Formats: sequence, C-alpha cells, structure tokens
Amino acid sequence: MTFPVLATLLTGGLAALDAVPVAQTLFSQPLVTASVLGWAWGEWRVALEVGVVLQVLAASTQPVGARTPEDYASGGVTGAGLALALASQQSLAIARDGCALVGVLAGMVTALGGVPLVRWQRRRNEALSRWCEAELRRGHEGALAQSHRAAVVLAFAVGVGYSAVSLGLGFWVLRRWVDFESLRLTHAWSVAEPLWLGLGLAQMLHAFVQRRLSRAALFGAALIATWLALMVGAP
Repeated sequence: MTFPVLATLLTGGLAALDAVPVAQTLFSQPLVTASVLGWAWGEWRVALEVGVVLQVLAASTQPVGARTPEDYASGGVTGAGLALALASQQSLAIARDGCALVGVLAGMVTALGGVPLVRWQRRRNEALSRWCEAELRRGHEGALAQSHRAAVVLAFAVGVGYSAVSLGLGFWVLRRWVDFESLRLTHAWSVAEPLWLGLGLAQMLHAFVQRRLSRAALFGAALIATWLALMVGAP
C-alpha cells in the first residue's frame, strides 16, 4: 500500500503545481488525476466514478469577480485517493460504490477548504514578484530564476502537504463509518448517478450555447469515454 499512497501524494503536488501559472497542462483536472490514481491503486472503476463527478463539479465552478474558485486540483486528488483507499479495505465489490460517494463528498469539502490556501499562496507569489522586481533593479539578474524556483517549490509543497493532511484525516475519520454504512452509501450513490449525468450534460450544453465548441467537444468526449470505460469494465 506504500506505493499507491506515495503516488497519491506526488499526484497532489503535481496537480497543485499545474494549477498555478507554471505548467497548466490540464494535469490538474480531476478526471486526469483520478485516472492516474486508478492506475496506481489498480482500481479503475472507483477512480473514474469519482473523477468524472468531480470534473463536472469543477467545470461548473467559475470565478466571479474577486471570488476565488474552489481548489478542485487538490479536491480531485483527495476525493479519488480517499475513495480508493477506503475501497481497498472493502472485500465486497458492491460496497466500493459507497466509497465513491464518500470520495466525491470529501473532494468537494477539500476543494472548498483549499480556497484559503490558494489565497495565501497568491499573496506569497505577489511578495516574491515584488522582491524579484527590487532585486532586478539592483542588478541581480538571477533573481527571476530564484523567484520562479521558489514559487514552484511552494506550490508543490502546498499540494503534497494539503493532500497528505486531507487523506490522512479523511481515512481516519471515515473508515469505520464506511464499514458500517457501506450498503446505504452504495444505494445513495446509485440514486445520485442521474444527477451527475444531468449536471454533465448541462455543462456541455452551456459550453455549446456560448460557442465554446472545443470545450464542449472535449468535455463531451471525456464523459463518453469514461462512461464507456465504466460500462464495458475497465481493467
């Protein structure tokens, strides 16, 4: 179990790094990170179930004015990672769907709780930019590279640390509850599935109406590919 946990924490750091203006390769999207974790844990079904729902929720979250959007980069990693960790403790396959529901809820809470961290990180980056500007005026040409490295290390460390705390706390608090309520959670997950599908279709239609055709096509393709993988039974 050591490798999956380390892979989850590493994914959390890389996702947080990708979410800031450094890489931005879409690696931080919940469906992408869930796919990576599904490979690491060897449980594709639970990972994709959590990833596609959190992807829908992340797509529906847009910054309004000065409002900081929820941190679904960390939320996606924590949600999928926690669901997979809990599912690894379940002997019955049917009980793992309940773990997916818990993972989605944990991902939403983690994304909301990451907002203060995002704001704090932005303030640190603003301070770094002011320091860099002052050093460049003094003739220190290496200040730009130093500030860039510091921002990268900060983003990665915040992602790893927040993922570790969220996963550890979530597993410790929810493990026993999931064991006792697995059947009810599984039933609740099956009831909520039409809601997730409706939200996904609504997001795709919204992007189409706004003439964001590439986004609508990408979002629709991701939903269809995930649905097919779940239906035919991913390896």
